[in-house]
Parts: sequence; structure tokens; C-alpha cells
Amino acid sequence: MGQKLTIGALARRTGVPVKALRFYSDEGLLPPADRSPSGYRLYTEEHVIRVDLIRALRDAGVDLSAIGRVLRHDTRLEDVLRLRLVAVESHIAGLKRVASALRLALQSGATETNLRRITMATHASNEDRRQVIASFYEKVADGLPIERRWVDDMIDASSPPLQDDPSADQLDAWLELHALVQDASFLQTKRVNALDAFSKELDLGGFVDAQHAAMVEVAEARSRGSSPTSDEGRAIGERFARALAKTGGADEVAATRDRLRIKYDPRGARYWELVAILRGDAPPPHFADWRWLGEALA
Repeated sequence: MGQKLTIGALARRTGVPVKALRFYSDEGLLPPADRSPSGYRLYTEEHVIRVDLIRALRDAGVDLSAIGRVLRHDTRLEDVLRLRLVAVESHIAGLKRVASALRLALQSGATETNLRRITMATHASNEDRRQVIASFYEKVADGLPIERRWVDDMIDASSPPLQDDPSADQLDAWLELHALVQDASFLQTKRVNALDAFSKELDLGGFVDAQHAAMVEVAEARSRGSSPTSDEGRAIGERFARALAKTGGADEVAATRDRLRIKYDPRGARYWELVAILRGDAPPPHFADWRWLGEALA
């Protein structure tokens, strides 16, 4: 059977204190192979391997009950390690978010307001952010005849996952986006756009043509430095409204202009700019044209 080891000898072989070995024995993780005539616990070479496994699992943060299941072969070691890895990685991600909050608070000025603002942003998980966006689009779609696929696509497009150490611009973008989707008037803007996307009354071809013509004019006006509130800006907005009114079969310019003010709310372009920042991308240049047209219509 091989030489028996006293608990002291086992401690010397493994480097684990006698007190810890006695505790493992009492917990059923390290039952002795035998007892000496004096009643002392005796162990074998197999116990040396067992102690090494217990110590490795404890160093990995695995709790005693899970270690017991592994030793009894009630649970696969692979499964326990996989679960522990998920927990460790989650803890590391949390520590990175804390470090990011502290770093950005120091960079932006170590004030209580900055720390609260940054901490709120960094402690929100990717799933938390996605839930905020999902709740917003559920309200956008509520009661409207639109496809579920559109809602899911909007949620996916608006919820890019952030790294564990996001930049200051990304944190600020999330805070601004979070505030934007809580705004009831912006919700109405999104509902108008969603309804138009699935409207059977809208002449989609005429709408696309009118919008393209307006965007060409906007790009040219912007290249000359024209303001959206200038006479040129108002004229572009007026021509766009008239062109769209005609695609509806009637010259209801005033009603069309009112609807376009909602549809081309400059916050709509800002919304997608913020999403681009969260994704780490540069906002597409046409967003600036879209915002300019919205300001001209307003």
C-alpha cells in the first residue's frame, strides 16, 4: 500500500499548513486513509495529489462545496472550472470599469459630480444598456402596424457592446443617449419615422426622390457655409415640403411641413451619431446633412 504519512508529513510534502489539512479532513475533502494506534490521521501518496488539486481549486476561488462535488465525481472538473472562469472574468471586467471610472474622474476633474456621472456610466453592463434601448423601441412600436423584425433590428443596431475600459467620449455618448431615449418628444419623433417606414399611403419612390434632391441642395449649401436658418435654408426646406406634399396627391404643404419638422428632428441624427461613438466609429457625413435639413425645416 505504500508508506503512510502523518498529517505533519503531508503538510511538509504539500506546503499546506496542518491546520488547513485538518480543516479539509473535517469538511470531508481529505478523509484519512487510516489511523495510527494512537488515533492520529494517516495519509498516502494519493492524498498528496488530492491536496494539490484542492489547493489549485481554492487558489482559483472555487468554493468548498464545489470542490467536494468534484472530488466525489458528482461534477466534472471541466464544468466547475468553466463556471469559475466566467465568474473571474466578470470580476475582472468589474474592476476594469471601476478603474476606468476613477481614471476618467481624475482626468475630467476630481469632483463629486463627475465621479457620480462617470460611475453611473461605467457600472452599466452591456445588457443593462441594451435593456434601456429595448424598452425605448418597445414604446416606439406600441400600437403601430410595424414589423417585429424592424424593432429587433433597431435594438441590435443601437446597442453596440462597450469594452471594459470605454473612453471618456463613449461614456459621455452613453449618458447623452440614455437621456435622449427618456425624452417623450423624441419618442414621438421616432414613432412618426417608424410609422412612415411602414405606411401604405406613402409614395416611397417619390419620397426617396424628394429627399435625395433636398440632400443634394443641403450638401451644396453646407459647402458654401450657408446656415440652415438662412433664407437659402428655409427655401430648401420649403421646396422639400412642397415636393413631398405633391407625392401625396394634394398640395397640403403646411401639414407636410409640420410632419417633416418631427421626422427630421435634428436629435434623430444626433441619436445615430451617439451610437457611432459607442461603436468606436466616425459618424457618417450624411448625418450632418440630415441635421442641417432638420434645422432648416424647424
